Amino acid sequence: MKKIMITLVLAFVAGYLVNEHTRADKITPVLHQVESATQAVQTDHVALARDLARRERRDEEMFRLFDRVLELIELDMQKQVAHSTEGP
Repeated sequence: MKKIMITLVLAFVAGYLVNEHTRADKITPVLHQVESATQAVQTDHVALARDLARRERRDEEMFRLFDRVLELIELDMQKQVAHSTEGP
């Protein structure tokens, strides 16, 4: 029984030492513990301003495209009216 207990203790110690020496980075687990702590989120004002500017440009482009589609529809309607009046 003593031999089994000694073997188990030695196996546990050997496994612990091997794990400590084969671990790639000993600092990373500590850093993750620090990062996991609750902290206030800082607002990124530059990213927010960039996002708002991008949305405004997209909205302007959408309105320009909508106006262009309306112009094309009006031109098509005028052509159809011109063809129908020139007919018989």
